[in-house]
Amino acid sequence: MASLKEVKTRIASVQSTKKITEARQMIASAQLHRAQTVLKHAQYYNQALQASLSGMIDADSEYHTPLTEVRDSGAVAIVILSSNSGMNGSFNAKMEKEIHTFKNLYPNETLMLIPVGNKARKVLLQSGHEAACHFDHLVNKPSFEDIAQLAATLMDLYISKKVKKIELVSYHFKSIGTQNIQHKTFLPYRFPANSAAGNTSSNYILEPSLQVILEKSLPLLLHAMLYTTFIDHQTSEFAARTIAMQLASENANELLDELRLTYNKVRQQNITTELLDIMGSSFA
Repeated sequence: MASLKEVKTRIASVQSTKKITEARQMIASAQLHRAQTVLKHAQYYNQALQASLSGMIDADSEYHTPLTEVRDSGAVAIVILSSNSGMNGSFNAKMEKEIHTFKNLYPNETLMLIPVGNKARKVLLQSGHEAACHFDHLVNKPSFEDIAQLAATLMDLYISKKVKKIELVSYHFKSIGTQNIQHKTFLPYRFPANSAAGNTSSNYILEPSLQVILEKSLPLLLHAMLYTTFIDHQTSEFAARTIAMQLASENANELLDELRLTYNKVRQQNITTELLDIMGSSFA
């Protein structure tokens, strides 16, 4: 059995770790609350802009832009959103497992992998894949301006016909306890079939033409879509970290209870041993 000094050292170590996990839990919880608010506003803006453009297309269905052109040849670019830090439970491990499924998901395709976050970049390096480029700085504090620059880079990549499709792989926030990995097609862009429900052609007078409006508005919609995806992913990370730190604090409490019980047993055993020694010496 361990000595009193060893048990006391372990108790102090666990108490120190508990303070860290509780502090990280409070920080992650505050970050989650703010991120949920930003995500709600971003989703509303994205949906409203999408519905407006969809109504215009419903009014004049004939349109064509390079961003909606479907191609049969070229590589498939995959933008992988991950994290720059740990202490978030299985958040990084699930994304790593998802990355290893790309070969099965795209068996006959040439892949161009674009990691966002150093966790995904390290996984690609370890598995022998070379990242086309990376944007680690966008994970911690994604701003609309920075995301718009990334969206412009991806659109240029598609317009130049270097790729035939651009996929986004990220986490989707459903609740504090549930975050799922999602695959979303960024380009070529397709308006949802039912997004213009309730809109009729009589609601819109298009001036100038739909073609001109789409050329100006569709990039803005793609900026909003990518920004919403980033905020959705970040909210998921904060939720995962909040739950992970909560579980870590609970485990620390359980371990402290066990260590205190062990400490009391060792202390009692030492006292009993000393009493027996005293009694034995008195009869000697």
